[in-house]
Amino acid sequence: MTDVNDRTSRRLAAIGALLVPWTVLCVFYLDIPVAVFVRDYLYANRHWVRATAELPDLLLAVVVVATVGSCLLYLFRYGRGILDRATMLAKEVVWLAPVSYLVKALLKIAFGRSNTRYWLHEPGDYGFHWFQMKEYCDGFPSGHMLVIVALLAAVWRFYPESRPIGIVTAILLAAALVATNYHFLSDVVVGAYLAILLEVMVSRLIFCRRRTSAN
Repeated sequence: MTDVNDRTSRRLAAIGALLVPWTVLCVFYLDIPVAVFVRDYLYANRHWVRATAELPDLLLAVVVVATVGSCLLYLFRYGRGILDRATMLAKEVVWLAPVSYLVKALLKIAFGRSNTRYWLHEPGDYGFHWFQMKEYCDGFPSGHMLVIVALLAAVWRFYPESRPIGIVTAILLAAALVATNYHFLSDVVVGAYLAILLEVMVSRLIFCRRRTSAN
């Protein structure tokens, strides 16, 4: 298990090292052209405008439902001595869902990046406003990517056979967030990476502690 953890840590570190220059490249050269392309071509279609103008933000509801549902499922199964992968998944989600939501909120405050739709109206306000808590400066990283991909990663951990569906779901979510100009490209990429990193950390804290206590 230690060897597996070490390999995972090395892979995440390598991906993170590659992600830094990629993020810089996006911020300076790719994010704006992609957002402008979406505005000029997708939003030239009035049907697309109507369909995406007022999309509800259901992320908090997803977190609450996932947390409460997983808590009830875990207590029910654990109380009956059922310690299978569904029970362990429920246990992880109880912690992972609210933690990922909190982390995304704190990171948005820290980075203070103007979100895409606000920038389209105020192009002079592009960039990061560190720890300023300005209105509409909540774009980086994508909270939807961070929370949803973290939950998907937890499912992948216990149900590896679901990975193809999970990957497709994550890609479609990222594409939707960019295609609706809710996020810049770098927001969703970094959000996805942080989601996987956070899932690994939470899983190790929960289950490594459990194994240590058992020993």
